[in-house]
Amino acid sequence: MRRTFLALSVLAPLMVSGVASADPAPQGTLTAWTFTGREPVPVNRADIEVTPCDAKQVVATLVSGADGRATVALPAGCYEAKVVTVPGGCGLAVTEPVRVTVAAGTEARADFRFGCA
Repeated sequence: MRRTFLALSVLAPLMVSGVASADPAPQGTLTAWTFTGREPVPVNRADIEVTPCDAKQVVATLVSGADGRATVALPAGCYEAKVVTVPGGCGLAVTEPVRVTVAAGTEARADFRFGCA
């Protein structure tokens, strides 16, 4: 029993200090805005994929809500957001990905304009 307590008393501080020293990467947010018209009207249910600028693996998939927005927290860096599913009755004005830079503690914004019937 004493050996168990001795082992725990030695290992426990090491485990706690290892967790405390693991600093997460600085994060910011990316908000995708989907809208239509000159006076913006929100577009609901648009699917948006987010990839790092230097890679093509998808790091987040967003779905715009009733307010036309979708937000995700991401590590600081360069990202591309692209609409992959357009809601029925709508067309995307520009089909190219939107490139944004996410900075720690800030919000980056990617706007997508639709034409809807």
